[in-house]
Amino acid sequence: MNFQIHTLYLAATILLWIAVYYAAYWLVALARDPALVCMSVGPLGVSVISLREPPRGRLLAQLTCAAVAVAGAAYVSLFLVVPPPIGGLDRSLSARLVAVCIPVLAISATRLLSILRDRRYPLWGEARMLTAVQRGLATGARIYFTATGRAYLRERFGATPREFLSMVRR
Repeated sequence: MNFQIHTLYLAATILLWIAVYYAAYWLVALARDPALVCMSVGPLGVSVISLREPPRGRLLAQLTCAAVAVAGAAYVSLFLVVPPPIGGLDRSLSARLVAVCIPVLAISATRLLSILRDRRYPLWGEARMLTAVQRGLATGARIYFTATGRAYLRERFGATPREFLSMVRR
């Protein structure tokens, strides 16, 4: 086999795979989380902040949808786009399956390790929200509160989102 690797193109493609994975992952979280308080959108990505630990079924749905999305993106970028980032890949079905499964497993494994870390060292409720909002503000992210989050802030802290964010910044 004669492989031809376009390094910058491959790096950009890998970044695209990661972006597709996390976009699909967080879209499922946004669509199915009744305890969603806010989301943080910044230069380091999107974080979804929830009051309760997500159920295993939703985590499985998030991981599955994200894996399917990145598998589609990997297949298109490796076998349908001309020129591919890695030229000379075998076109047999088993080789295509392996080539698509490698990025899916690599990206999914990193997210799965993060989920396992959250389960081992759980931090939920008010403490999780405070640390996540503070981390988001420190990285220059914009914080967007949901209706549930605004009601939670009024009930728990007696503050509006703007007052809460100024309190956390101090």
